[in-house]
Parts: sequence; C-alpha cells; structure tokens
Amino acid sequence: MSGTYLLQCAACGDEQRIAHLEAAAPRRCRACGAPVIPTQSLPIQVTDATWDAEMVGTTPAVVVVWGEACSTCAEYEPSVRLMASSLYGSARVLQLNIDRNPSTAARFQVTGVPTVMLFREGKLLATLPGPRGERGLRERLGLSTATAPPEHP
Repeated sequence: MSGTYLLQCAACGDEQRIAHLEAAAPRRCRACGAPVIPTQSLPIQVTDATWDAEMVGTTPAVVVVWGEACSTCAEYEPSVRLMASSLYGSARVLQLNIDRNPSTAARFQVTGVPTVMLFREGKLLATLPGPRGERGLRERLGLSTATAPPEHP
C-alpha cells in the first residue's frame, strides 16, 4: 500500500488505488470506463493497523489527525480534500481518526485535533497543531508553491 493515491471517478463514484509510480499515466475507471483525473484524488484513511504500510516509501506525506466530535475538523475537511487533489503526484494526503486509532496518535504524541503531521521518507518532519494552509505545508515539504492556492488570513 505504500506510495499509493486514492482516486474517485466523477462519473460513477468508484474509488481506485494507484501506485505513486503510475500517477502520471492516464487512468480509466475500472467500473464504468470514464477517464479518471488527478483532480479526483481523495485523502487516504489510515488506521493503527495500516499506518506502517502506508508510511513506507519516499513520497512526502501530509497526515491530518482529526476527531469525530471536532467541529474545526469538519470545517477543515473540504480543504483536506482539495489538498489531496492539488498535491497529487507530489505528496500524499492521509487522514487519521484519533478516536478510532489512539495508538498511532499516542505514538506521535498528538493530544489535540486537528493536527497536521508532515513526513518525508517515513520520517516525521513537523507536527503542527490546528488546520494549516496548503502553501505553508508545501514550503515545509520543499515542494513548489507555484500551484498552491493563496493562504487565507
């Protein structure tokens, strides 16, 4: 599962995992045959059980730790989904539910949500409390900010 992206077909809603190395190749939906494009990329839901497998590889990762009862997390969700599409091919966006995956959250000493963690080559670069804009995350990961949306004050 390492280095994968999750794409969603706009025509039928089918979700498909593809390897990072295949990210540039044209894709067609396996269910309906419609073209699947990178702007339909989704955050990958990671769990205590899948964490280690998902974090192997060289692709930078943005992990958003969220909670079910967190209203700020719910407000941040559309931005997280946009980041998954915008960062497609450069970095992976994953989400970790702190309520259902306390072991991984404790392993990284996450005590509040939302929290954004940045990884490169499986190593933690930064833990940032609160919702974060894409431009700042790109800068911290050493990625181009040319296509990043403007930050909101």
